[in-house]
Amino acid sequence: MDPARWRAMFDQIMARIAVRFGRVEPRVTARAHLLGLLSRVERKNCRQWAEQAGHVRPGPMQRLPRYARWDADAVRDDIRTHAVEHLGADGGVLITDETGFVKKGRASAGVQRQYTGTAGHIENSQVGAFLACATSRERALIDRRLHLPEHSWCTDSERRQAAGTPGTVPFATKSRPAREMITAVPDAGVEAPWVTGDEAYTGRTHSFVRVWRHAGPAT
Repeated sequence: MDPARWRAMFDQIMARIAVRFGRVEPRVTARAHLLGLLSRVERKNCRQWAEQAGHVRPGPMQRLPRYARWDADAVRDDIRTHAVEHLGADGGVLITDETGFVKKGRASAGVQRQYTGTAGHIENSQVGAFLACATSRERALIDRRLHLPEHSWCTDSERRQAAGTPGTVPFATKSRPAREMITAVPDAGVEAPWVTGDEAYTGRTHSFVRVWRHAGPAT
């Protein structure tokens, strides 16, 4: 893609989500954060992104996910709307899958020793469920949910509070977030007649299809 066109499209997205940040500092940091994620920096962490952005210290990058006030779900909705507008969704396919994020320590929300396909074995990690929409033009991620383990997190109120995890978030099996994301897509203007997932969802495909047909257009 032409660099000037890519920058113009990136600026469009940033302009759309800018209202989700109440202050200019986190808004500017969010821009640098996204550019860091999309860059060729070898290690994707706040220190490397701060250096790339010309910051003396990584503090602003670290404060964005931990302390800054902004509406992550609203940003998700904005990005999903942008993807649907530019990529189209008619006749598309919804794809649900999970992935793991290997972590050190125990402070990150939902982290514990568990199997993750990212490592190929049991590892200290977070696990999230994701939803993508693929059309004849392109594909894009449109939703996400973090898996919160039952015994190590959902029943430990002190640990939840320390990680900033709302007490209203209940334990759910890994298939439930997929159902929730699929059920939500009609309100987002996504019209995809097919839903698919990997072997982790074997045996649940029919229930997913029923949810979709009930919530959206039957095809």
